[in-house]
Amino acid sequence: MRTTILTGCGGGMGRAICAEMKNAGDRVVGLDKPGTESGIEHERPDRFIPCDLSDIDDTRRALDDLAEEVGIGCLVNCAGLYEKKTVFELTLEDFDRVLTVNLRAPFLLSQQLAKRMADDGGGVIVNIASINGKLGSPIIPYGTSKAGLIGLTRSLAKTLAPYNIRVNAIAPGTIRTPMAASVDSIQMERQMYSVAMGRVGEPREIATVVRFLASADSTYMTGSIVDVAGGWIS
Repeated sequence: MRTTILTGCGGGMGRAICAEMKNAGDRVVGLDKPGTESGIEHERPDRFIPCDLSDIDDTRRALDDLAEEVGIGCLVNCAGLYEKKTVFELTLEDFDRVLTVNLRAPFLLSQQLAKRMADDGGGVIVNIASINGKLGSPIIPYGTSKAGLIGLTRSLAKTLAPYNIRVNAIAPGTIRTPMAASVDSIQMERQMYSVAMGRVGEPREIATVVRFLASADSTYMTGSIVDVAGGWIS
């Protein structure tokens, strides 16, 4: 049985991804902040490791905990942090905190777990980026971190291909999650003007694409950034 490591397992997208990967037959080990592992049974990971990805020591401790896991063949970097302050309100600490969770943590987990995958003959990494990483965003740290995650995806894909490790990313649009619920109604209405389908997406519509990218149905895909954004065009 393959083991999938999933960060952000307690969020809206994370729970849907957890359910989808378990349905695919994987054993799911979830990482998230303490207290976020609750939920309905099929959305809960088989093992939960409490971890604050903004804390490098906590992240390294979680990696030490993962050393006892066998059969790690998939990593899904889903954890994300969103800071709504305007550009003039942001502090350097705000900026660093978002990039730590959204970019540094995916790099560290990918680097360390890819070593295990390479020793076992290969694996898959799926990063949850954002359409804002491609188009830009007035939410500066978020858009910047997701653009960096797209770059990291492509660079890791080139680097890890000789080890039979595929690395792809999904660029979601607005998805019905607690993060999206924090967007004010005026901003949400403006966003929908840019979405051809005229609606927000559902978490499972991301999860099914994660499952595809993690499966043997996508074995000639690496370095791809897959838009799942309802036709968000500008």
